Amino acid sequence: MDKTNTWLIRVFAAVLICVCLIAYLNSQKNPSLLPSKPSIEGLEYKAFLLRPKPSIEDLEYKALDKKRVNAEFAANRDYADYSKFGSIIFCNASFNSRIESANYSKQMELYISGKEADLSEWDNAIKDYVNERSKCRDFNP
Repeated sequence: MDKTNTWLIRVFAAVLICVCLIAYLNSQKNPSLLPSKPSIEGLEYKAFLLRPKPSIEDLEYKALDKKRVNAEFAANRDYADYSKFGSIIFCNASFNSRIESANYSKQMELYISGKEADLSEWDNAIKDYVNERSKCRDFNP
């Protein structure tokens, strides 16, 4: 064979290997997308898609998780400021952020479990945070 044909065969083989590798890694990343028994009619199942379109519930859950993480970060930051400066403002802000984080966690639990969700743990946590917030006092560092 001449050099051009050899070069074309090597490029085609490299592209084929890359496509197979991407499909394999995608199926390992999202194993729930694979059907239990693939059939000839189901050749268009989601494993062949590189990026399956997320559902609205997934997007809302991820948005709540992001808000929860941000609220926890704000609570930790405000508590560090309270420890440093001793102002009641930072203490109240910290516990308000913890209450907000618990509310987001409660909503996430509703998405996961639906109507059967046991929210008493989150309700107790919110009550505890409200009680602790009432104990905030100014102090001199």
